[in-house]
Order: sequence, then structure tokens, then C-alpha cells
Amino acid sequence: MENNDIMTWSVVIAVIAFVILCVFLISLLRTAQRSLVTAQSTMQEVKGTVEGLQGEVNKLAESINVVADDIKGKLQSTDPLFDAVEDVGLLIREVTGTAREATESFTLSMRKQAASKEDSKDPPSWLQWAVIGSQVFRSVEKGWKQQKN
Repeated sequence: MENNDIMTWSVVIAVIAFVILCVFLISLLRTAQRSLVTAQSTMQEVKGTVEGLQGEVNKLAESINVVADDIKGKLQSTDPLFDAVEDVGLLIREVTGTAREATESFTLSMRKQAASKEDSKDPPSWLQWAVIGSQVFRSVEKGWKQQKN
């Protein structure tokens, strides 16, 4: 084999290798192109889905804001009620305090009267009035029951 033949065969082998390489690269580029087209269509679908969800999320956010404003308004409308309940509580506290003071004063005066009357054999006048009051109450109660029957 001559130098020319070796060179010719080397060039032929190089050309065949280059052609195979080009065919392989063309196949690879076509596969890459199909993948990119698929990725592009997938991205467009995702974009459409995200845009649709964005509209739904905006509607939901608006609805939540409306409900929150409604609840806030209703809570504010109950403020006078709670203020009134607080006033009633303060009034009851004052009445209870006054009743406690009156009871303590009454108990103290009764004890003083009882201590001063212990030496005396007659029952105290307030006790006599209490007995008379209970008798009148029982009589009124009996009359009331007889009228009902």
C-alpha cells in the first residue's frame, strides 16, 4: 500500500466518521427540539393554569375581606351591649355593697337590742311585730288559696 492509498482510506474513514457524527448530531438535535417543544407546551399549560388559579385566589381573597369586614361590623355593633352589661355589673356591685352594709347595720342593732333585752323577760317589740306580721301573712295566704279553689 502506498502512501496515497493510506491517505485515501484515511480520508474516506474520516468522511464516514464525520457523516456518522453528523447523522448522530442531527438525530440528537431533533430529539432536543421535540423535548423543547414539549417543554414549551407544558409551560404554556402551566401558565394558563396559574392564571386561572390567580383569578380564583383573587376572588377568594375578596370574599374573605368581605366576611372579615362583616364580622368586624357585627363585633362593633355588640360593643354597646357589652358596655350595658358592664354598667349593670357595676350597679349590681353597688347595690350588693349597700345591701351588705344595711344588713351589717341591722344585724349590729339587733344584737345590741338583744343584749340590752336579755335582762328583761318580755320579748322585744320587734319580735312581737315579726310574729304579728307572719300571722297576717299566713291569713292572707289562706284567703288567697281559698279564692283560687
